Amino acid sequence: MNYQQIYDNIINRGKTRVLTEYKESHHIVPRCMGGNDDPTNLVDLTPEEHYVCHLLLVKLNPGHIGLVRAAMFLTSSTNNIKRNNKMYGWIKRQYSEYMRGPNNPQKLNPRCGDRHHYFGKERPPSSEWLTATGRKILTDKMIGDRNPCAGVKPWNHPRATTYTKGVWAKANEIKIIWEENNKPSYCKLYSLVNGKAVGKDWEAIGPYMNLVKYFRNGWIPTQDTEWNNINVKTTI
Repeated sequence: MNYQQIYDNIINRGKTRVLTEYKESHHIVPRCMGGNDDPTNLVDLTPEEHYVCHLLLVKLNPGHIGLVRAAMFLTSSTNNIKRNNKMYGWIKRQYSEYMRGPNNPQKLNPRCGDRHHYFGKERPPSSEWLTATGRKILTDKMIGDRNPCAGVKPWNHPRATTYTKGVWAKANEIKIIWEENNKPSYCKLYSLVNGKAVGKDWEAIGPYMNLVKYFRNGWIPTQDTEWNNINVKTTI
């Protein structure tokens, strides 16, 4: 069967007519494949045509998880549209096959399954893992070298931004301000350093929360070898 020809015929038919009843906008080149929202990449289709087009795209691009997810979404029933159960079974199997392979999150990270002991088919009832004992099991699984970020300083954290590193690079100066102003909370410290209120910029305040924790635990920046090696000297 020529899936491409069937797909092209539906698209071309949609371009040469005007639908006056219920219609759905379809991306000719899917966004997950580089398509955009430009009018030239959109066509109005009936819900049945839209559904078939997404199934055809999966046929034409086997293994493309973005297309599989889109087809799964359309497979869900709505008040006005009932999807074919055989098609639903087919697309679900496509997704299941994808998740069995190397793209499964727990296979991408070999330690994932060990850390998340209470997820998956073997998960005990919530009445167990919400208890103090259950919480302790989860906590113990992230202690020490089981934690992927154990021992990693904030400025070396994988998610540390240039801004974050810049704040930590000024830690010694900020510590002096903190000590000279009666060791304030992180919000007050942010205001003292930046000359403005915190507002709702949580990304901006984040490093100050950690700085105050470090200061209260007796951390002295100049005595930290790793801190002395920070090479990002941006303004804060």
